[in-house]
Amino acid sequence: MEERPQTAIKPSRLSSASDVIDALGGTNAVAELLNIGASSVSNYRKQGFPARSHFILAKICRERGLDVADAVFGGYQVKSKKAPYQAAPLQRADTLTSLKEAGFTPVSLPILQPAAPFIDRMGPEMQRRLFTFTDPGGEQLCLRPDLTIPTALAHIGSGKSGEARYCYQGTAFRYQPRGSGQPEEFTQLGLEIIGGASAGEDGLADDVDVLTTIITLLGEAGLKDNLRFNFADFDMLAHFLEELDLSAAARETVWRLVGLADNAEDFKRLANLKNARPISQKDAEKQIDADALIVGRSGSEILARIARKDSEILDDGHIAVVFNFLSALAAPNGIEKITADFPNMKVWFDRRVSQLADAVLSHVTGAAKLQDIHFAPSISRGMAYYTGLSFEIYSSGLDRPIAAGGRYDDLLHSLGAAQPLSAVGGAIALERLNRAVEMQS
Repeated sequence: MEERPQTAIKPSRLSSASDVIDALGGTNAVAELLNIGASSVSNYRKQGFPARSHFILAKICRERGLDVADAVFGGYQVKSKKAPYQAAPLQRADTLTSLKEAGFTPVSLPILQPAAPFIDRMGPEMQRRLFTFTDPGGEQLCLRPDLTIPTALAHIGSGKSGEARYCYQGTAFRYQPRGSGQPEEFTQLGLEIIGGASAGEDGLADDVDVLTTIITLLGEAGLKDNLRFNFADFDMLAHFLEELDLSAAARETVWRLVGLADNAEDFKRLANLKNARPISQKDAEKQIDADALIVGRSGSEILARIARKDSEILDDGHIAVVFNFLSALAAPNGIEKITADFPNMKVWFDRRVSQLADAVLSHVTGAAKLQDIHFAPSISRGMAYYTGLSFEIYSSGLDRPIAAGGRYDDLLHSLGAAQPLSAVGGAIALERLNRAVEMQS
């Protein structure tokens, strides 16, 4: 019998980050190749590869003869444009009108913004997603990635005193890894209360006002129940740090590292890296003459800088204590464990938990089942400016929040306000909201 010639089977084209990960041996194998954690690689399956990994993985894929679509590693690919989500009928126009009637003043905010306020005050994940460029005059600008900081800047520029309530609707821009399928521009509908009473003075009245207003807006759009709520409270970490014997600089170090960390283990790793400084203040004083001139700087200036860096260092004992606190905070029965491990904080924590429950639970139980209301004080802050209670609202079928917000009492003073101003706000991602309404209907 004459043998039939065999047709070579060509390997199928890898058209997504998940395809590439599987072809290279799976999540753990790619994590070893990139020298990162497996959880980060798991995120790449949904969000696509970050630009810093493109060269390494593209080279490995070429060496192994894998056929990868250009778009996976950032190349250009013509795609058919998806039809936009259908907006809920009259939802956008009615919403701004209802917010105005509720006492919020509509503001129009420039799309082009100075980049520095966002780079300095947003979390590291958001910083990586900024669209930045330099204008002909040399100023670094960005496309606004959200509308809270622009509202805060506009308020400072207005010179207003007393409480101000703002609402807005506009496009925000955030970079998404190529192949992730996520939009890079979306519409935010939001509200901010600036200069109101602080959380300590009013028992979270402004926080609840923002939260309930957003719940009402979601209901008016067609989402009246079956929502999920995630709450976190960064005031707990602030109080904990105040009770520790730490310098102000060391407390700032903890906040900065918490903003960079994904979990308690990640915080410990970053803190230990921070401690691995090339020279201590005592050693520097032995080796550097204060009157000498070294690379254009005086010895005294160099010594002062080293002393300042030393004040930011966390000793091993403090790292361990903060690590234990963060681990307990993220545990299922975290508050009980904290009050057991740190009995001197029991009174404050019990009062804070009671305050949060009284202020929040009664306002969200109508929109969600009790099992869908979570207090999950993750230490990772998408927006690094949150200082107190924060929230995320989810809808069935969507893995990203349709609304989020929180308290940010330190933000305006850091942006140039003459004095500290309390502030709290929240925003709805309109495209996700409209998608959620479609799915429910």
